[in-house]
Amino acid sequence: MQKVDPKRYTLEHHDQLIEYEIHHKPSVTRRVHLAANPDGSLRVVAPRRMSRGAVHRTLQQRVSYVARFLVDALARQHELPEHRYISGEDHLFLGQNYPLEVVEQNGKRGSVQLVHDQIRIMAPDTGADVISAMMVQWYRRQALQHFSSRLEVICQMARWTGGLAPAMRLRKMKRTWGSCSAKGVITLNPHLVKAPAKCIDYVIAHELCHLAELNHGKAFYVLQEQLFPGWREAKTHLKNRAHVYLHQ
Repeated sequence: MQKVDPKRYTLEHHDQLIEYEIHHKPSVTRRVHLAANPDGSLRVVAPRRMSRGAVHRTLQQRVSYVARFLVDALARQHELPEHRYISGEDHLFLGQNYPLEVVEQNGKRGSVQLVHDQIRIMAPDTGADVISAMMVQWYRRQALQHFSSRLEVICQMARWTGGLAPAMRLRKMKRTWGSCSAKGVITLNPHLVKAPAKCIDYVIAHELCHLAELNHGKAFYVLQEQLFPGWREAKTHLKNRAHVYLHQ
């Protein structure tokens, strides 16, 4: 394990050196998580009590996989658009791209509306930071409205809910689309509203199944198959397009 700087280390893969940095997080309890940094190095998030030596051994044992992961992750990064929040720029909503129309309107509060197959933003200040913040809030409002509506509908098909929708909240997450707490509260990622409707329904159905089956055992998948038979296709789509939907 060669040390590059106080936070960087290297892995050897054939004649290639892969630089990586380690970040310990209490919320990570079992496995290491990998991500690509913009400079081409690897970001490793590890359980708090996992030593640097143990992290290195884990990575070196699977160095071929790590190298492939880094190549694929950097390729996905290059796919991502550089949002400038100007008119004509495409933004995702429910699986479709809509162009922005940014209109400067003095003396009035800003607004965001989906009209005539475009996202129209009217604001007294059309700077990128302002428009970006308005888009974040618009996505959140749309997510709350759409997710709540679909949760009500899908609950009617999930007999174990008695047709009653559980409590739901939104929280931005880097890797997770949804979760269900032991108290039956469903948390959904507002970025999910950028994905096709079938993917949203899949995540909601998945979390509703956790109300009856907390783990991913056989009984859980039986329920999920009954409630949302197309879950495999939706899951694969989200896995392949996550880097796009999670992009700000």
